[in-house]
Amino acid sequence: MKNKNNFIVINFFRVTNPYSGASEISYNFFKSIPSKNKKLIQFSNIKQHEFQTETIITSSKIDKFLKIFKMVNLVNQFCLNKKNPIIIVEGASWVGYTFLFHYLLKGKLKNPKFIYHSHNIEYLLRKEKNNIIISILTKYFENYISKKFDIFTTVSNSDKKKLKEIYNSKSILLPNGVSLPNMKNIKEKKENCNYIFFCGSIDYLPNKEALEILINNIMPFVIKKNPNIKLYVSGNKKIPYKKDYLKNIGFVSKKIFYSYLKGSSLFVNPMKTAFGSQVKMISALVFGKTIIASKKATLGLDIKNNFNKVFIADDHKKFAQLILKNINSKKINKVNSKFYQNKYSIENITLNFIKKI
Repeated sequence: MKNKNNFIVINFFRVTNPYSGASEISYNFFKSIPSKNKKLIQFSNIKQHEFQTETIITSSKIDKFLKIFKMVNLVNQFCLNKKNPIIIVEGASWVGYTFLFHYLLKGKLKNPKFIYHSHNIEYLLRKEKNNIIISILTKYFENYISKKFDIFTTVSNSDKKKLKEIYNSKSILLPNGVSLPNMKNIKEKKENCNYIFFCGSIDYLPNKEALEILINNIMPFVIKKNPNIKLYVSGNKKIPYKKDYLKNIGFVSKKIFYSYLKGSSLFVNPMKTAFGSQVKMISALVFGKTIIASKKATLGLDIKNNFNKVFIADDHKKFAQLILKNINSKKINKVNSKFYQNKYSIENITLNFIKKI
């Protein structure tokens, strides 16, 4: 059923032609909003042409701040003569942009509803990865957003509790999801070996750390016991490693990514730093893969324990032993796949959320 409300979705980064987990979440969420009256406005360093989308070219972080004024004007134009517009701001970039955007726009529109679509509690991320000044500013801006916006969403009950603890603010759950492919149309990538699969751009530090753990701490033990196992990596044009067991498949289309995921013996993710919930983990669950992961990698996911196909290990040796033990697992468990397809369908998640607001 189509929604008659007017939706405008704000992105301070490019989401069309998704290139990361965050851009994929934001783009698929926008596409899944059940309304013809919607528009996506995004910043991008390259031109993008897509239906219902307006792209503002930006070249730097400072340029983004300057062009927020242009974004505010575009929102004003879109909302002109529209009653009760719903403005959704995507939270996968620094909250300082959201703060300035709201500060400039408030009072200009008639009865707008502001929704902040958080991908994590950003203050916790900045506290761990940035300097104290950025952390303090982030906490101030995020607290402002949690108080001034009509709805602040969180991806999990864990983030919901953290938001309450830090800012004494309530939130509505909006879990991450994926736009599901037709599983029957995805051809399994067949290789002359058993390969384990890891994905993620190493431009994002937690992914870089996870790949380093695999290369330096886990794979040496695996290869010593079983030299026939290979590690396939996607998400990067180049990686700074050369090993006989390692194959970088590069930055590939979603269809090719799914082909490799489907054909892998195991999906692995030893991330030691994670926030929110990860699209790659959701994708692996949806495909019914056997997963070996760190505890952090499962953060924010609702995993059905009695399926027993997700194995947790933070100790590197134990992680390697789990790979060796499960390398001949069934590549796809159909029961698990069907359960997680229903649970993590972005179309279902978005529709249920829109009904709540």
